[in-house]
Amino acid sequence: MLSFKQRSNALSALSVLTLTLILAACGGQDSKTAANSATPAAAPPAQAAPVSADTMVFSGKRQDYTITKVTNSGISGFIVSDTRAGGTTVTLASNITTIQFSDFHVNLSVGDKANSISTTSLNSLIDLYVAFFNRVPDADGLAYWIDQMKAGMSDDQIADSFYLVALQSPALTGYTSGMSNDDFIRIIYKNVLGRSGSTAPTVLEIDYWSSQLTAGTTKGHIVRAMLIAARAYVNDPTWSWVPALLNNKLNVANYFAVQQGLNYNSLDDNISKTMAIAAAVTSSSTTAALDLIGVKDNNLNLASTLATPESLANICTVDGKKSWVRSHLDDVYLWYRDIIDVPPAQYSTAEDYFTALLVRSKDRFSFTSEQGSIDSYFQSGEDVSYGYSLVREGSKIRVRYVQPGSPADQAQIKRGTTLVSVDNAALGSYINDAQYNALYPSKSESHNFQVQDGSSASRAVTMTAVTVTTTPVLQNQVLNVNGKKIGYMVFTDHIRTAESPLVSSIRKFQQSGIDDLVLDLRYNGGGYLYIANELSAMIGGSKVTNKIFEQLQFNDKHADMTADNVSYFYDTDSNNRFLPTLNLPRVFVITGSNTCSASESIINGLTPFMKVILIGDTTCGKPYGFIQTNNCNTAYFAIQFAGVNALAKGDYTNGFTPACYVPDDLNHELGNVSEYRLSAALTYASTGACPTLGVNGVAGIAAPPPAQFSAIVDKDPRPWRNIKLLK
Repeated sequence: MLSFKQRSNALSALSVLTLTLILAACGGQDSKTAANSATPAAAPPAQAAPVSADTMVFSGKRQDYTITKVTNSGISGFIVSDTRAGGTTVTLASNITTIQFSDFHVNLSVGDKANSISTTSLNSLIDLYVAFFNRVPDADGLAYWIDQMKAGMSDDQIADSFYLVALQSPALTGYTSGMSNDDFIRIIYKNVLGRSGSTAPTVLEIDYWSSQLTAGTTKGHIVRAMLIAARAYVNDPTWSWVPALLNNKLNVANYFAVQQGLNYNSLDDNISKTMAIAAAVTSSSTTAALDLIGVKDNNLNLASTLATPESLANICTVDGKKSWVRSHLDDVYLWYRDIIDVPPAQYSTAEDYFTALLVRSKDRFSFTSEQGSIDSYFQSGEDVSYGYSLVREGSKIRVRYVQPGSPADQAQIKRGTTLVSVDNAALGSYINDAQYNALYPSKSESHNFQVQDGSSASRAVTMTAVTVTTTPVLQNQVLNVNGKKIGYMVFTDHIRTAESPLVSSIRKFQQSGIDDLVLDLRYNGGGYLYIANELSAMIGGSKVTNKIFEQLQFNDKHADMTADNVSYFYDTDSNNRFLPTLNLPRVFVITGSNTCSASESIINGLTPFMKVILIGDTTCGKPYGFIQTNNCNTAYFAIQFAGVNALAKGDYTNGFTPACYVPDDLNHELGNVSEYRLSAALTYASTGACPTLGVNGVAGIAAPPPAQFSAIVDKDPRPWRNIKLLK
């Protein structure tokens, strides 16, 4: 290792390590004195922090708590949670700088101090603790020396001060005022480089460094030069373990003092235990040293400038949940740069705070909901309801469709039925909260209704909401029209349980040899994107093999996710079974204002490869998607990505415009060839053109419909059914 002397002048080449942890150091002289003194003064040893007005005391050990740093959510400070049974969570006042536990006290400001100097300077301070005391620094001491450095004290002056401190405890450090230069160099080789016994320095190595001391170089400078020279051996086949040992000690020290801000409460522990921690580090492992520390709050990093969503998760106080919301949006939201901060204290719940932060000029879709019901729905299609889907037509509330076997089905309610009243209260152009909750219950409960079927007199029914299992494919029939076989499928929900009936329906159409397909998506708000991909692949067949279905585009913080989310048309289902295909030249899609998200991905994904003819009304215009993120039993749906097709087109925020505008027809059952939208699709399939406007004014037109054709929709009780969702 004699070639160290070739690197002894490399003080300007201090390694810039990208570590964010902080190590501890001994206390020292006044900043003003240090900055103006050419002769370093001995620094007093570290002292246990006194309990004062800026200290919060907790009775348990540090390991019994989690500490969360909050710096980017409009809530400044720290949140401390007792992880023991029955433990509480406390948001610290802004004046608190120290947290006192029964075994440690935590310096909350050391992270900010560490960030105020360069990584090189920080690591240099930490190395001096190892070199002179072979221990990791305590946070309070390290904070002190950072202040001295910022006040103007040079690296060599600080190193010489460390040496003077080391002389005060010769029994611990091995340094004495009367020791020879050679003995000093041997101790540095042992403490700094871990070289003793069979790896002890040679006579030539000792002579080289000792001669520099004789020539007047200070001991502090020599130590720093040896540290720099040692790290140059990172790729040396013989000595690479030396810089590895130094870096491992640096990592552990950073974790102890900077990331965790730790100080033992007693002075003896602050010396003996930090020495034991350093001694437990090897060139190949830090595990034993970290086990000695015993604090494994890995989400805490006092030097981090931003709290991460992961570190803030599951802190289920109001402030904790708000902090998570702000951090989550800042991380994943597609328009995070456009968020306008609002005071979190103005909002009573995290959900309200989430809504207030959304960029409504671009986003009318993000929302929150109770987690349990969403999970049940997308996985199994289960939802507490009566089993009907409602729509408002002027002052009337009518049924669009009914789930088979549901309470609504058992009550003989059909498509087109009008709900006249609920619980003896008439349903008109305005629905109050009690009526709304009765129409869309969230738990099993019974309500009385007056309903009207067509022109018949109203009748009384009582329905009890139950867990209804959705049938995502309501119909799949083959129609014979003018000598052609036309497949007709009503598809309502992109949920996990849709895969099997979709495959069965396409296989039925394939075996029947259909000439055209009419895919009815008028009530399909979306769901899992992989289901949309599978259905599109089955429709497109060989035309879309090895072609891009959709490319997802995340915000610029997640370029890796954008690169990883190029979705090609699938050829197998989720169980790796080959999908049946139709290979048709065109597809008719019945659309409406509720055709949304994943359903629009079917239209957009197939358009580059086949003719997609839309019949009905303009789609909802939602090229965006979500990854469901749960926190404290609430599911958060913040728009995280936009989707484009193989031609890089995806700007359909105003919806897809149909070739034939046709109003919805609640007076005919779905699948009835006289139903306006299906009839228009069948006419187009036969003639190649939209049907002309009929005498009754509703048969079909090739231009936007009159205003009276548009339905006014009440508040959506299930917004999570209208999404594009990554599994």
